[in-house]
Order: sequence, then structure tokens, then C-alpha cells
Amino acid sequence: MNVIIQMILFSYPFGLFGVGPACGSDAGMMLEKGVFALEYNPSGLAWVDSIEAGVAAEGLFAYNLVGFSYNYRGWPAAVSVHHNTQTTGFSIGAGNLRLPLALGAAFGASFESANSESNYSLRAGLQWREYVGLALGPRLWLAPDTAHLSGMIQIGASVPVVEGLKFLAGASAEVAPVAFRAGGGLAYDPFLFLRVESVVATDGWGAGVVLKSENDRGGVWVNKGFSGEPWRFGISYIRDVQSPKVKEVVVFRNLPQRVDTVYISKTTPVVKDTSKVVSPDVRRRQEQLMAKANRYYAEERYEEALAVWKEVVQLDPGSDLGVRASEDIKDVTALIETLNKIRTGKPQ
Repeated sequence: MNVIIQMILFSYPFGLFGVGPACGSDAGMMLEKGVFALEYNPSGLAWVDSIEAGVAAEGLFAYNLVGFSYNYRGWPAAVSVHHNTQTTGFSIGAGNLRLPLALGAAFGASFESANSESNYSLRAGLQWREYVGLALGPRLWLAPDTAHLSGMIQIGASVPVVEGLKFLAGASAEVAPVAFRAGGGLAYDPFLFLRVESVVATDGWGAGVVLKSENDRGGVWVNKGFSGEPWRFGISYIRDVQSPKVKEVVVFRNLPQRVDTVYISKTTPVVKDTSKVVSPDVRRRQEQLMAKANRYYAEERYEEALAVWKEVVQLDPGSDLGVRASEDIKDVTALIETLNKIRTGKPQ
């Protein structure tokens, strides 16, 4: 029995380090985006659009993790290294964004110095926007006189309830030995810079706080099991490193003349009042997102551009940039529909 317990603990060496899933719910793990998605659902790497670096620790630095990710021509790749007093290991993986899906795969390995044991895992995952995530794969545990093969699957979902509030639900299962875990909780964003998460699962409960700014995300979490386990806590921090040149250049896309097969309504648009004061942080974020959407549009990555314009509208639909983004969404949606008709040979 002790061998089985030790095997379970060693076969899952990763901590609850994602900035998004600070409370450690399966839902949060499966929907984590950025460099630490490598430790959970590798499809979350697909959302990295520049360079990200992250560090994390559990307890008083009893377990440490360092990660780095880089987007090379639309293929974000990442590597991480973890270490504690007994084990050292690494993970490597990559993702690709094909909206509305994000796809990814990762390989992980851990080595225990005292008993010459090792663990290897493969994980494949997908995410559907920010709503559903799934990861699965085999794991191999090796010891000097034995070997063990198992498999796991995890799924998580985030359901919007009201503005800023989401319901989290998730579950995980493992074979050989059989294990199951399920839980649910809430994630609330009262401000642009703050998120609070909580979850109750079959084996314990957790809570976390995430602080975020333009290029930084930091998380603090606590976790407590129902079977008398001690309290666990940890911290994590991610820095989104972008080149200054990208930050300084903000270009607002003016739609060029469409081809003859594209039909856009010529009705006079309703003029909206955009004179209200917009927070400098919101304005700056909208400008960055507009520049990002323009780059996607120029590369003919229309679905990705639409997703970014929707973020602009969500931040402040009444601002001049929010109105501009709404118009761009309408026009590019018409363009996509027309292109689809051309590809399928349907009449215009």
C-alpha cells in the first residue's frame, strides 16, 4: 500500500502553480493560459503571443518551478524545470491556436535521487475558447526492480453567470490505480486587475487570489484536504515580455475596399456618444488589443482578430475604440461569411 501511495505522489510531481488556477481546481487547471499551462493542459500555451517567463514556489520554497515560453511564427513552445528536496524534473511542450480551438502537447519527466526512480508523462490537450478544456495521456513510472504504466484524463469548464462571475466545474480520472476527483467553484473578477477563485472538490477545498496588470500576473493560493492533510500554500508570478517596438506602435485598422463578392450595408451608422472619461489603464489595454487585432487581420487570421476585437468591446463598448472594434467585428464577420460561400461554391 505504501508503494502505491508513493507512486501516486511521485507520478504527479507538479504543484498548483498556475496563476489562473491559483486555487488548484481541475477547471482552472484545464483553462490555464500561458507558460504554466505546460504543467496542466498544454493547449493553453497556444495563447502565448510573445515571450513569457514564470516562477513559482510551494510553501517556504520547498518546491520550486521556473518556466519560459516563446511564440515562434504562431507556434508557442515552452520549457519548465521543477525541483524539491527529493525530485528534479522538466517539461517541454508546444501549442497552436486554431480558433475557436487551441491545441497542445507536452512531455514531462521527474527523477528521484534517493531511490533512482523516474516518471515520464505525455499529455495532449485542447481548449474551446475560454469555456472548456480537456487533457489526457499516459504516464510511466520506473523503479530499479519494477515499472508501472497508467493513464489520466482531466476536463474542466468555465460557465459565465453574470458580468465578471464564472462557475467552474471539473473532474479528473486515473487508471492503474483507479482514482477520481471532481469539484466546482466560482471565479470572480471585481476589477480588471483582480480575480478571486474558490473551489470545493471531493478531496478538499482551495482558494486563490490573482493580481494582474498589463504585463504581469501574480497568484497566491491555499489548499486543504478533507483527510487531515496539513495546509498547503504557494505563490506564482508570470511576466509577459514584449519588445518595446511592439508596445510603441499602435495602428488602427481602416478596412480596405472589399472585393466585389463582399456586400456591406451602406446605411448611415448610429453615432454613439464616446465623450465619457475612460480609465487610462483601460484605454492603454484597448490600444494594445487593437494593434494586436490589426496584426492578425493583416496576416488574414480573421477568427483570431475577431476574438481580440471582442475583448476591446468587453473592456469598454462605449469608447471610441470600443465602437471602432464593434464596426470591425461586423465587417470582418461579413468578409468571413463571404469567403466561406466562395470556398463552398454557394451562390452569393
